[in-house]
Amino acid sequence: MSKKYSERASRTEALAEILKYRQPNDIIVATTGKSGREIYTLDDASSHIYLVGSMGCASSFALGAALNSADHRWIVIDGDAAALMRLGNLATIGLYQPENLLHVVLDNEVNDSTGGQTTASSSVAFAGVAISSNYKAAYSTDEIEELSSILEAVKSKKGPTLVHFRIKKGSPKELGRPKIKPPQVKERLINHLHQSAT
Repeated sequence: MSKKYSERASRTEALAEILKYRQPNDIIVATTGKSGREIYTLDDASSHIYLVGSMGCASSFALGAALNSADHRWIVIDGDAAALMRLGNLATIGLYQPENLLHVVLDNEVNDSTGGQTTASSSVAFAGVAISSNYKAAYSTDEIEELSSILEAVKSKKGPTLVHFRIKKGSPKELGRPKIKPPQVKERLINHLHQSAT
C-alpha cells in the first residue's frame, strides 16, 4: 500500500464514503464495536443493524440474510480483528455465492474497541483470501479516492464482493453509543424489510 499508517483515512471517513454510495435497497450490517457506534452517529437508519456483542458474526449473519432477501443488497462492515476471528466465513460465503453481498473489511491492524491490541492483519491479504474463497471480486486499497471508485463500480456488479480498506486507528472523541436497544434494532429492520417489499 502507498500510504504511511498515519496518513490513512479514519474509520469515520471510510464509513462516510460507504454511506455516500448506499442505494435505496441496501441494508447495512455493522460489526460490533466502534464501526456500529460510528455509523449510528453518522446516520442511523432503519436499514441498519448493529451486531452488538457478536464479534466475527456480521458476515455470517449477512450471508443468511442475503440468501433469503434477494431484493436487497447486504453490505457487511467488518473490522480486521472480527474478520480474522471468523475467517472461515469467507469460505462459506464463497460456497453459497450470494450475488447481493458486499463485504467491506476496515483494517486498522488493531482491536480498536478493546484497547488497541495489535492484530495479525498486516500479514493477511484479505482480498487474496476472498478470491481464493470464490468471491466474484475483491479489492484492496488505502486510498479514499480509490475506495470511492470501487464503491461506485460495485453498485452494478453481482457479488459476493470484498473490499479491503486500510485505515488508521482512532475514533471521534466522546463517541456515543446507540440509544436504541438491540431487540428494537432487529424489529425496526424487520419492519423496514416488510415495508420495502410492498
